[in-house]
Amino acid sequence: MTYRNSYYMKNLLFFLVAILWVSIQVTAQVGININDSLPDPSAMLDVQSINKGFLPPRMTSLQRESIANPKEGLMVFCTNCGTGGSGVLSVFSNGQWGLYFFNCVSPAKPTAGIHIPSRTQIVWKWNTVSGATGYKWNTINDYVSATEMGTNTSKTETNLTCSTPYTRFVWAYNVCGISSVTTLTQRTSLCQFANCGTDSLTDSRDGKIYPTVLIGTQCWFKKNINVGTRISVTGNQTNFGIIEKYCYNDADSNCDVYGGLYQWAEVVQYLNGATNTSSWNPVPTGNVQGVCPEGWHIPTDAEWLTLTTFLGGTNSAGGKMKETGLTHWATPNTGATNESGFTALPGGYRDANGTSNSIFHYDYNWSGTEVTPSSAWVRYLGFDNSTATRDSSDKSLGFSVRCIND
Repeated sequence: MTYRNSYYMKNLLFFLVAILWVSIQVTAQVGININDSLPDPSAMLDVQSINKGFLPPRMTSLQRESIANPKEGLMVFCTNCGTGGSGVLSVFSNGQWGLYFFNCVSPAKPTAGIHIPSRTQIVWKWNTVSGATGYKWNTINDYVSATEMGTNTSKTETNLTCSTPYTRFVWAYNVCGISSVTTLTQRTSLCQFANCGTDSLTDSRDGKIYPTVLIGTQCWFKKNINVGTRISVTGNQTNFGIIEKYCYNDADSNCDVYGGLYQWAEVVQYLNGATNTSSWNPVPTGNVQGVCPEGWHIPTDAEWLTLTTFLGGTNSAGGKMKETGLTHWATPNTGATNESGFTALPGGYRDANGTSNSIFHYDYNWSGTEVTPSSAWVRYLGFDNSTATRDSSDKSLGFSVRCIND
């Protein structure tokens, strides 16, 4: 009995020591393959081996991106995040995944640029990323099958369907790894203007109807836009979140015939911080919708040049753009043939002092192209000549706007 009790006591003591040892390992530090020694005091996990390594979790970039709320310092081995789709150790740090050894940092994800849509095409754009050596683009959220873009920051995609939203994906990369994915979204232009010149645009914002005209390859409104809330010509238009317009001599009937008058910053809807005295930053690289309906935009100086060149040059284009007769134009309405169908009307302008001027005599139209921080290019037509004159003008003046299709 004494021997057996001694045997049981020894085994019980060994069992209690084992439990204590496991408790120490689990609640404080963990040692693997460290024989009878304790884990190193500096390590929560001490793995010792002379012929085997440590394997972190292994996953693709898509699987890595699906980890919800990754903790700073989380480590995985990304099987396709390296250059050319190779594997690389990946650490979540500073809010993004990357390789952070030997001062090596993967690039931040790109920011979306201003895409350029048309009815069957989108030019996708993204901004340059510091430290990136290249970019990949894809129609699906999969880096491995993505198209190599090199250092290009745009991708032209064709054969698309009109009036359709699209989503695309882009990554930046360098020798250290790849960025998180950036999602790009854009809708192609409206389908209804496949028959420009026959179709009219009904502005969904106020129900006004605008006939269209095809001149060369450009589709234009056939009259000046008349959108917004009228304010007095004596005040300046402001960025209050609603479109404001002037009507000549504060008469709504003049807006009904000749369209509204707008200061330049109102025309571009204060895009990228644009004002009548300062430039936008950055300068847009795509179409500027401004006060135009969706699918239409403010014509650039280059688009006005395309129009006047198609009509034979600036010296004769004005006559081909003006409505004929003297119903709206003052006599003699020199050279007016309106053979282009543009049907320009002389709505005059609002001057810098808040006064209405030159109705029946001149038609001034803004472009979306700046000349200086306080001026932009315009095209104007006169009652006494056939010229479509290009000039720079102060942004604070109130001119007409003629929209062009995307």
